[in-house]
Amino acid sequence: MDLLRWHKYNQECAHKNEYELTPYLVEDKNAPVVVVCPGGGYRMVASFVEGKPVAEYFQSQGINAFVLRYKVKQFAHYPGPLEDIAHALNDIKNIYKLSLDNYALCGFSAGGHMCGLFGTKEFGYEKYNLPKPNILMLVYPVVSLDKKITHKGTRKWFAGEKDSEALEIGNLHHHIDEQYPKTFIWRGMKDKSVPYVNSDLLIDELYKNKIDFKYTKYYKVGHGIGLAIGTPAGEWAPKAVSFWLNR
Repeated sequence: MDLLRWHKYNQECAHKNEYELTPYLVEDKNAPVVVVCPGGGYRMVASFVEGKPVAEYFQSQGINAFVLRYKVKQFAHYPGPLEDIAHALNDIKNIYKLSLDNYALCGFSAGGHMCGLFGTKEFGYEKYNLPKPNILMLVYPVVSLDKKITHKGTRKWFAGEKDSEALEIGNLHHHIDEQYPKTFIWRGMKDKSVPYVNSDLLIDELYKNKIDFKYTKYYKVGHGIGLAIGTPAGEWAPKAVSFWLNR
């Protein structure tokens, strides 16, 4: 990312540390719904790259899309991020009057971590009396909070060093069961922010529990690139929509 884009990126991320939901609606009230959760290591919400452009793509495909700006830093300690997803889904249902019969969660990096956890019964959708996501779209997600393989900022803000309960809950791959949603996941082989083993740990559990999933690794692709236009990963969004709606 060049310096000008990086400056704009940081300006966009420097928002008030509070919940906000931005809609990108289509005319069909019965269309599928997706909540987009950008990354940012729970320190910021990178909506400039992983929010607005992604939601606009989904909107162009006839999908009602929403970008979630969730609370970060000290407010991102568990269960804060999951409460914000639940807040968003209730607003979509009660304020926007849209059905959650066919909804997706699309998360990047730390956003993928929170979306992945919301797909679990114990800590996610069932805990908040909401329907299970039809699909999770997880883009270079953080999966483990193990110091050796995690993204340090994600671990710091989600659980800290001393909250053993939050640290264990934050190990997404420990909570996969046979009722986990179908999952679309991809990562770049040049990702220097989130070690590749995170995705591999999740895929192992999806396979063991016979979850329908699609996993793609892209060579010469790094981290924090959103739609990844102009890279080998630029095909991911159309493939994710197809996996969701045509499976």
